[in-house]
Amino acid sequence: MAIAVRRFAALSGIVLVLLGIVGLFSNHLLGWFHLHVMHTTIYLLLGVLGLLASSQEGYAYRYSQVIGIGFIVLAVLGIFVKDLFGLMALGLSDHVLHFILGAAGLYFGYVLVESDSHQPAL
Repeated sequence: MAIAVRRFAALSGIVLVLLGIVGLFSNHLLGWFHLHVMHTTIYLLLGVLGLLASSQEGYAYRYSQVIGIGFIVLAVLGIFVKDLFGLMALGLSDHVLHFILGAAGLYFGYVLVESDSHQPAL
C-alpha cells in the first residue's frame, strides 16, 4: 500500500503543478477553474511539495494527511463562503476539485496507514 500513497502524492502533485502553470498564463481553465494569483501560488507550492513527498513513504503519508484535511476544509468553507473572505473567488468546479483531492488525501493518508499497520509481517 505504500506505493499507492506515493503515487497519490506524485499524481496530485503533477495535477496541482499543471493547474499552477496554467494559472500563470490564464485566469481560467476552460472556463471552469478560477486561477488567480493566490490560487496559482498555492497550487504550485502544494504540487511541488507533493512531487517531493512522493520520494519517501513517510513524507507521502504526511502530505496526503495535510492535503486531505486542508482541501476538505476548503471545500466545506467554499459551500458557505462565496469568495473565501475576499481572498480568492471560487466556483463549483473548484469546490469539486478540492473535495475530490481532500477525500483522496484523507483516504491515502489515514485509511491506508491503518490498513498497513494491521498487516502481518512476512
